Amino acid sequence: MKKIMLPGRGGLSGAGGGRETIQLGKSTMRNGSADKRLAFGFLLLLTAAALYLSFLIARPFLGAIITATLLAVAVYPLFTLLLRFVGKRSAAALLTTVAVFGMLLVPAVFLVNTLAAETKALYGWLSDQSSGDAGWGEYFTRVSERPFAWIEGKTGVSRAQLRSTAVDRLQDASAELLDWAKSLALNITTTIANTFAMLFTLFFLLRDGPAILRRVGSLLPLKPQRYEQLLKTIFDSIVANFYGVLAVALAQGGLGALGYWIAGLPNLMLWTVMTALLSTVPLVGATIVWAPAAIYLGATGHWGKALFMAIYGAGVISMADNVVRPLVLSGRVKLNTLLIFFSLLGGVKAFGVIGLFVGPIIVSVAMALLTILTEERAELEGDPAESG
Repeated sequence: MKKIMLPGRGGLSGAGGGRETIQLGKSTMRNGSADKRLAFGFLLLLTAAALYLSFLIARPFLGAIITATLLAVAVYPLFTLLLRFVGKRSAAALLTTVAVFGMLLVPAVFLVNTLAAETKALYGWLSDQSSGDAGWGEYFTRVSERPFAWIEGKTGVSRAQLRSTAVDRLQDASAELLDWAKSLALNITTTIANTFAMLFTLFFLLRDGPAILRRVGSLLPLKPQRYEQLLKTIFDSIVANFYGVLAVALAQGGLGALGYWIAGLPNLMLWTVMTALLSTVPLVGATIVWAPAAIYLGATGHWGKALFMAIYGAGVISMADNVVRPLVLSGRVKLNTLLIFFSLLGGVKAFGVIGLFVGPIIVSVAMALLTILTEERAELEGDPAESG
C-alpha cells in the first residue's frame, strides 16, 4: 500500500512528498484512462447490439426501405421543383410522394387488368386450337413438327427427345408462373404493407434528407471532401442505374410492340409487357421474349414473319440496350462490362428484383472506396510529418 507523508515528517512540500504526489497523479491518470477505455468498449458493444436488434426489426421492410431510398434519389429533382413553389419541405415531400404513388398505381392497375384479359384470351385461343385433339400436348406436337424435323436433320438429335425436353421446360415454366400468381394473390396484404412502408419512408427521406446526410457524415470518421466524394458516387450510381434500367425497358418494350404488331402476333400487350420486364435480365434480356415469338410464328407456318421477327429482334430490340443505356448513363458510372454483368447477376441472387439496381450501386461504391483508400494512402506516404 502506498504511504503518503504527512506534514511535519518531510511534508508534502519536501522532495519525497513531491515524488509521491507525481506518482499518485500518474496512477490516477492511468486508472482514469483505463476506465474511459472500458466505458468506451462497453458503449461500443452496446451500440453494436442495439444496431443488430434494429436490423432485425427493419429486416422485413428492407426491400421497401431500399426501394424508397432509390426513389428518393431518383425523384429528388421533382421534389426540389415542388419545393420552389410551395416553400415548405413537408408539403413538397407529401406532393412528391403522392405523385410517385400515382405513377405506380395507375399503370399497375391498367397493366394488371389488360394482362388478365389478354392472358384469358390467350388461354381461350390455345383451348380452341387444341380442341378435338389430346389437349395442348398434341397441339404442340403438331406445330413443332417441322422445326424439330429441321433440328433433327442438322444435329442428329431425335424429334422425340427434343419434344420431350421442350414439353418438360414448358410444364416447369407454367408451374412457376402459377406459383408466382398464387403467391401474389396470397401475399396481397404483405404487398400493401410494403407499399405503405415504402411511401412512408420516401416521405421522410425527402423531407429530412439533408439532415439525415449531415447526421451520417458527423458519425463517420471521414474528411468532409471524402464524404462528399462518396455521396456523389452513390447518387450518380443510383440515378444512372435507375434511369438506365427504366429507359431500356421502355425502349425495348416500345420497339417490341412495333415489331409484334407488324408480325401480327396476338395478345400484343402481353408480349410487350413481358419484353419490357425481361429486358432487365442480364445477358439475354428481351431475347427471352422475341425469340419464342419468332419460333411460334415459324411453327404456325408464317415463315416470312418468323424471319422478320428474328432479324428485327436481334437487330433492333436487343441492340436498343447498347444504344439507350450509354446515352442515359452519360459517363456517370464507369464500370467494366464484366463487373456490371456480375453485379447484375449477383444483385438479383442476393436481393431479388431490386438487386438489378442495388448490385451495380454496391460495386460502384466499392470501386469508389478503393479509389479513396489509394488516394489517402498516397497522401499519408507523401506527408513528411506522418512519415517522420
